[in-house]
Amino acid sequence: MVDTDIRPAYVDVAEVCRDWGCSRSKGYAIIKQLSGQMKSENPRLLTMSGKINRIYYEEACMKR
Repeated sequence: MVDTDIRPAYVDVAEVCRDWGCSRSKGYAIIKQLSGQMKSENPRLLTMSGKINRIYYEEACMKR
């Protein structure tokens, strides 16, 4: 069986803005805050500017 709902591993600012109904600058602020939270939980993590790990995003923000 093939999974037809393949999504990227990272959430970008466009998706954050769509989910929250906010501006791009606020979307980047949300990503920066979430990246900081991830980094404080595990200082050895590598984060990417402007993107957030989908699993962390969905667990922290979307309660999925």
